Amino acid sequence: MSVQSRLFLGLALLLIFTVTVIATALSLPATDWHFSNGVESQLLAREGAGSTQTVRHFNADGNIIAGDIVLNLEEPDVVETYDDFNELLSRHETLNNALQDGTLTMVLSDDTEIPLASRQRHFSELPSMFWLQVGCGFFGFLICLLVLAPRPNDSAVRAFALSGLGYLISVSAAALYSTRDFFFDGQLFHALSILNHFGAVLFAAALASLLWRYPNRVAGKWIDVLAYGALITSVIIDAFQLVDGPAMGHYIWTFSLFLLELLGAGVQWWKARHNALERGAVRWMLLSFSAGTFFFTGGILIPAILHIQPPASQGLLFTTFLLLYAGMALGVVRYKLFQLERWWFSIWAWFLGGFAVVVVDILLASLLTLSNTSILAFATAIVGWLYFPVRQWCWRQYLNRRGKKLESWLPSVVPHLLSVTSPLQLEEAWRNALTELLSPLQLDTERYAHTDNIRISNNGSTLEVPSITNDGTLRLQHANHGRRLFVEDDRRDVETLWALFAVVRDGLEAREDGVHSERDRIRRDIHDDLGAKLLTMLHRSSDDEQRGLVRDALSDLRDLLRSMESGPVSLLAACDIWKQEAQKRCTASNVQLQWDMLNIEENSELSPEQFSHLTRVLREAISNGLRHAQPSRIAVAIEMKAEELSFSVDNDGYDSTDDSTEKNGNGIDIIRHRTKQLGGTANIAGNNGLWRVMISIPVSSPLLA
Repeated sequence: MSVQSRLFLGLALLLIFTVTVIATALSLPATDWHFSNGVESQLLAREGAGSTQTVRHFNADGNIIAGDIVLNLEEPDVVETYDDFNELLSRHETLNNALQDGTLTMVLSDDTEIPLASRQRHFSELPSMFWLQVGCGFFGFLICLLVLAPRPNDSAVRAFALSGLGYLISVSAAALYSTRDFFFDGQLFHALSILNHFGAVLFAAALASLLWRYPNRVAGKWIDVLAYGALITSVIIDAFQLVDGPAMGHYIWTFSLFLLELLGAGVQWWKARHNALERGAVRWMLLSFSAGTFFFTGGILIPAILHIQPPASQGLLFTTFLLLYAGMALGVVRYKLFQLERWWFSIWAWFLGGFAVVVVDILLASLLTLSNTSILAFATAIVGWLYFPVRQWCWRQYLNRRGKKLESWLPSVVPHLLSVTSPLQLEEAWRNALTELLSPLQLDTERYAHTDNIRISNNGSTLEVPSITNDGTLRLQHANHGRRLFVEDDRRDVETLWALFAVVRDGLEAREDGVHSERDRIRRDIHDDLGAKLLTMLHRSSDDEQRGLVRDALSDLRDLLRSMESGPVSLLAACDIWKQEAQKRCTASNVQLQWDMLNIEENSELSPEQFSHLTRVLREAISNGLRHAQPSRIAVAIEMKAEELSFSVDNDGYDSTDDSTEKNGNGIDIIRHRTKQLGGTANIAGNNGLWRVMISIPVSSPLLA
């Protein structure tokens, strides 16, 4: 069956059950007298708005039954023994039969004899406590139904749904006899009492099974055998009255299952202590269960076991269980309990939307004194022109809190994508886009093993996304600044965004391939034509000065051709080339060279563009020192830090009183420009007698020229 079919079937059965309960309540006998409890075991009666009088006894066709307040007990199983329980039901059976036969007489304290006649109970006479209990049972099971429909094969979900079924059965049976008009059929009373007990123990057994299975499965089938075995045993003992009284036949079993629930909750707490998401789910479940079961356990179970007066009405305490199911409903939103967030909102939006329309129509019909046709037209206009726009506005506000949608963000990202010129800029734009779209609480930039799939993990707390440059995996933690978890819609949005960025990435790669192809052609032409001519000049020239110039030109040509190669350059080999050139120039100028390298690994590489730019930056930094100062020492330090390469060039010829160095900014501008092309930063300044050129560039991925 589809989710919708299961939902409709469940709703139909729930409505049939609820209508049956209401019809049964209307079929119960009623009289014109209202009964209440007085002091000292006195039963009081009042006709209509008349004065209250004390009932001495009832005469049921010759059977005298004392007017004891025990007859008006809200819950008959609070008596001490099954003998007392059976006696109470027998007296009710006798009174009800005499009432139906028209032979029942009530004798007041002043010896006045009043014949009692049975009449049909009116819909308006059903007390508010009846509607409160039936409503709580209905909405409690409705929540369970909405959870069960999308995931009927999940054992934890089934246990949760069974608890709702037990709650519905128990509270509905209690609503019938606890809000009776006074007279009640004894056999029906007994059957409803057994149903109430069965539902209560089923509720406790199902919750025990749930708490031992979710969020961690800490128990196998034995927990079901134990919990539901206790249910069957309790029902048999209670139905056949195999012990002294209801306290041992029913209440002690329910209380024991509640203790089993607490033990399971404690184990879950311990198991989830190292997992923030599971710990949050356990805390929320414990809060919900505590709010739902604490008052009933303390107000009904313990007083019944100890044979003391309960502090509040059972019907009122039954409503506290709705807190449990309301808490679980909020838990689905906050902690994605049972992984139902997507279906949950869809189903509730459908149900509450239709329910709200019906409520608005009923309110308008009840408040307006117009004809039926006018009311229908007016209600339709109000719903169409006022209710639906307000609902749509509320829904948009809710969606905005859950995060930006892709269509609202695309106009701002497309212009930025068009200006991307390198994989490094594209990767930065990719991370900014993910942050803008999903607002994660944390975006881990550590390198994880590369994955080709966008997937949700850790029960929705983590979204794993491939790097757009195929260099590892990004992990986004907790969407919308930690206010919600990732859902399937988020994954689809990121897939759409990925497709857009992939087009830009493919364009950059195609351009890079074209650049490399054209560069290789130019490099071959220069090597074959210009290189051959320079070699010819070198061999034919007899002038030493000219030969030196030709050698320098050949050296520059080799550097140019090396920078135009398409393959990466080893960082160690690059440092060796740089050191040889720097040493040669410093020796020629009678300047001492200090060369330091830190954390330079053998597998570190530079792209041809990086090598070319860094060669010229280093050359310009040394040239500035030799040309504009009179240093005795030049110190070069190259260091690799994580995925960042930095180097500094210091010379000790800086004179802080002479601003000529600052004015010779041509070389400085070249250094800054080339460093910026590499995506790095350059700091150039004099301090404490030293002129320092300090640059840092990222070397995590190759860059385009």
